[in-house]
Amino acid sequence: MLKHKKALLHNTNNTPNTIFTKLTNLFENVNTHINDTISHLATNNNSNNNNTMNNYKVNVPNHDMNLKINPSKPIELCIYQVYWHNTIPIMLFLLNKKNAATLSFVEFINNRATNAEKIKHNIIKYISQFFSVVTITYHGVYETAEKNVIILNYDDQYKYNSTITTGENSYLWSTAYEVINVNKIYNYILDSNVTDFFINNPEFLRISQQNGIVYETPIVCYYKTKKTNSIDEVDIYRESIIPGLPKSYFLYSSGCIPKLLDEDITILRIAVFKGKLAFKDIELYNTDNSYDTLFCIYKNVNRYYVMRNYSQHTILSIL
Repeated sequence: MLKHKKALLHNTNNTPNTIFTKLTNLFENVNTHINDTISHLATNNNSNNNNTMNNYKVNVPNHDMNLKINPSKPIELCIYQVYWHNTIPIMLFLLNKKNAATLSFVEFINNRATNAEKIKHNIIKYISQFFSVVTITYHGVYETAEKNVIILNYDDQYKYNSTITTGENSYLWSTAYEVINVNKIYNYILDSNVTDFFINNPEFLRISQQNGIVYETPIVCYYKTKKTNSIDEVDIYRESIIPGLPKSYFLYSSGCIPKLLDEDITILRIAVFKGKLAFKDIELYNTDNSYDTLFCIYKNVNRYYVMRNYSQHTILSIL
């Protein structure tokens, strides 16, 4: 169950699970299966931003289908939001900390209600109590082998609630990249019902424009810094970590999850828009400004994504 959210930025005593269950990925990379992806980043706010933010498509499974519940199966809630980073949308899914090692959809206990509209009303009322000034609406239902999955849209029109979660929160906002490519967030693995749901509904992971062009799906990187209680103190800008590179923004790659046992560090989980990527080619990145991001391996150990523009990233959570 969800607990009331808190805004403090400090650690909790979650027990890390260091043995990860591997998922056979549906995609080697979500973006490689998108034929018409926007390849170059929009780095500035657009004067037509309001029009852009209303001009997109999300493929919700069984969208707006009349709610039908299999009474022999429990109910779980797939809650999604389209979060706008400048003029680029990110699909985020709310996952609950089921225990110290697993993230799952939010469970809803139906207290013997049988009327579909009553169940829908109770679900929306239940979720709305955890988020202020947010609109929660019913968008669809999908029955798996084990669950009734009810799909809800989370719309924070006034940006009243931060999407940045901390160790105090009992939930995390997951990206499509983490659901399919990684199957974990920090040291949490994703419940099999979550991954099975998205494997069977891969189009739900993508956001497209009305003309069919698919927006880039961001990857997720981790950044380790000194312990802090203020996110404003965190600076990912580095000048001289890697010889031969210009002043840039450095991040760990998604495969380098820093140790969570160190009480003297803060770990940021960050969504990164790669845009046009130079793969292990520092010279190309240095000489051609059309490349937004460089992937490199420093001293055959540390894997970094190097961003050219600050606007290519947004913070998702902090521990």
